[in-house]
Amino acid sequence: MGLEKKFEQYIKNVCKRIKNKDVHASIKLELRDHLYTLKEEAVSAGMSEEEAVNQALDQIGDAAILGMQLHETHKTQVDFKTILLVLATCLFGLFVMYYFQFHSHLLHFQDTNIFYKSLIYYVFGLALMLGLFAFDYRRFLPYSWHLYIGTIGMLILTMMIGTRVNGILFLSLNNGSINLTEIFPFLMIISLAGIYQSWNWKNGFKSWLGLAIVTLPIILLHIVGSLSATITFMVICITMMYVSHARMRLLIPFTAAGIVYLIVQLFSLYQADMAHFYQYSLHEFSSNGFQINPYALYDVHTDWMLTYIIYSFGWFAGLAVLMLFVTLIYRVVHTAKRVQSAYGKILMIGLATTFAAKFILSIFTNFGLLPISGVSMPFMSYGGSHILLEMMSVGLLMSIYRRKQLGEICREVA
Repeated sequence: MGLEKKFEQYIKNVCKRIKNKDVHASIKLELRDHLYTLKEEAVSAGMSEEEAVNQALDQIGDAAILGMQLHETHKTQVDFKTILLVLATCLFGLFVMYYFQFHSHLLHFQDTNIFYKSLIYYVFGLALMLGLFAFDYRRFLPYSWHLYIGTIGMLILTMMIGTRVNGILFLSLNNGSINLTEIFPFLMIISLAGIYQSWNWKNGFKSWLGLAIVTLPIILLHIVGSLSATITFMVICITMMYVSHARMRLLIPFTAAGIVYLIVQLFSLYQADMAHFYQYSLHEFSSNGFQINPYALYDVHTDWMLTYIIYSFGWFAGLAVLMLFVTLIYRVVHTAKRVQSAYGKILMIGLATTFAAKFILSIFTNFGLLPISGVSMPFMSYGGSHILLEMMSVGLLMSIYRRKQLGEICREVA
């Protein structure tokens, strides 16, 4: 066997015993560097190349023993606490769907099969979550710009040829349609995390370019007419810019502009007398005889999920839902602080911000404080696309947690 091949065979034997393949590339680089350093030291001391190679292998230790030690050190990590929080929230949502269909006073739900449909969504979402947990999220990084441009292009295409159903813009395909405004923030988070992970905010030109990168999709979402998606995405952008160390003199005006935009949009809704469609606060749901407006009646399993939970199961149940979400978001943010990869950290914070923004908008809408429609409660409201996307987001969170001690992707992994 050639002298160089001895090192490669040794490294291969070590990696055979390490089941976590995510660390193979970094361990190979580290072992190779260490072996060649020992070899050069031995050659400098007067040994022949063959003797130096053999001594280097002896000094570093038996491949089987070292492999088992590294296997114990780099075992796959699973964030069971976050998984349990998500599953508890999903089970609560599934229970409410069961109650809707089989025990609710709302008779029009009894023929909709929303419980069985929700069960299918959750099962399929769980499969996607496990798939993304196994997938190395760092493989998205080289395609960040491609994903950004492609997502913007898809939204523009939807604006050109899409059709509106109940005010929501869909991109029609041969076998169905896609609610791109639901998918858009999820795809943009993945792309922006990759773009911003090494962005130079100290450079004047790049600072303005970084701002333009998020301004364009916000403008497009506004043109599409999805206020809830626009607000959610705006909050996501502000958070991701802050985590990526954007300058405060750029971030503060951008945030102020977002607040002004929100005030103007809400004022316009009230002026247009649209608020009455959505301001059905808790006392209306809790009145005797369940007197609610028909507009709210048919959206109670989507937009008005929190209101119905409190009406049917009491304030303690509503508080329990609130605590589940607060704990989940805190858990994700706390974990993000320990992630070594800048890409993983920004991506994790972006996903946590999505959950937080959607939940806060849902609370404000349910209490009649915001006249916004189409705000689903994460993991709980009825719907296929948002449940699948949220479970996929959890899969990405699990993938990041599994590799939180690893840096950016190595050349051998790419």
